[in-house]
Amino acid sequence: MRDFTLIFGCMFAGKTTHLIGFYNESPLDINEKLVVKPLIDNRYSEGKVSSHTGLQMTGHRISKAEEIFPLLTPHVKELYIDEVQFLGTYIIEVIGEAMMNGIKVIAAGLDKDYMNRDFGPMRALKNLATEKVELSAKCHVCQKSAFYTYRTSLTNELVVVGHNNAYEARCKEHWEQGMLETQRITQEELN
Repeated sequence: MRDFTLIFGCMFAGKTTHLIGFYNESPLDINEKLVVKPLIDNRYSEGKVSSHTGLQMTGHRISKAEEIFPLLTPHVKELYIDEVQFLGTYIIEVIGEAMMNGIKVIAAGLDKDYMNRDFGPMRALKNLATEKVELSAKCHVCQKSAFYTYRTSLTNELVVVGHNNAYEARCKEHWEQGMLETQRITQEELN
């Protein structure tokens, strides 16, 4: 059984940058590494996994976790998954099976949604991970360490793909203040 490294944190914490760093540091040949990202993540280049800072690596876009299986050729020794929270609960089984087949897995994703609830499969993936890398960002308001994702757009949809046009990293104090302000605005619109 191989290792599973899970990189997690709030928006703008550098999760994808870290994932790309693991990929670049690997001594394996490009044909021995498989990179995937969810189809829903269309923020940057379609055939690449891209960080907010502009780092990139070539990857496959998939709509669901089980689409990873046909991509796992006998040559693949490492599997890199970006935005793993969007791939649903079946990703837990896919990662587990990859590990059982001797494939090292490195995945990155948001552990909490904008309401600070566990995001999709992330709690179970934390339990499965043999190594956990928790990252923080800088609070958009005060520059302290941030572990919360604050949504600046007023929508109740769980999944809104975006970056600094829709989200901010915030410390607990400023996340709570933002959530209260959002509630106030929403209440005023209802009245």
